[in-house]
Amino acid sequence: MSKYVKELMINELRADLDGTRSVLILDFNGLDGVAENALRHDLRKKAIRVRALKNSLARRVFEHMGLGGICQFLEGPSVAVWGGDGVAELAKEISSHVRKLKKPKIKGGAIDGTIIGPQQIEDITKLPSREALIARVVSLSQSPAQRILALANAPASGLLGQLKTLADRPDVGPDEPGAEPAAAPLADAPS
Repeated sequence: MSKYVKELMINELRADLDGTRSVLILDFNGLDGVAENALRHDLRKKAIRVRALKNSLARRVFEHMGLGGICQFLEGPSVAVWGGDGVAELAKEISSHVRKLKKPKIKGGAIDGTIIGPQQIEDITKLPSREALIARVVSLSQSPAQRILALANAPASGLLGQLKTLADRPDVGPDEPGAEPAAAPLADAPS
């Protein structure tokens, strides 16, 4: 392969991965053409990009991106996978296809610039999605305000409830059964 072609391939891979800090490296070895095509089609629907790599050229690109640690996974046939709605969704989607097809192998990858192995990728699949995490943060940020409002309204609602109970109660005279005894005056305590 000529130097010019290598430079073209490096520039194209850099352009494809531009700004990406989360990449998974897979091994499609043993996957037949029909299954690989179906896998790529399913991933494309979810905005996940798949790219077969020439390891020596990919090492240069990953070193340039500051992801040099990912080069340890570039042995044998390698495929880079990135994109989707977020890191957790990418890992979940790839893991589900790996379980279903049993042929592709997750070698490792980088998540937000941190190099991880196949076991950590499996741990990431157990994380909630980005939207679920945002919803949790929003609900947690709103709960203190809701508590303050509830506490501020509590004395007024309690007083209103007692007044309503007194107003709804039928008039009962002091000598009639069911009447409450009059409160005894407080005596001064001896000094």
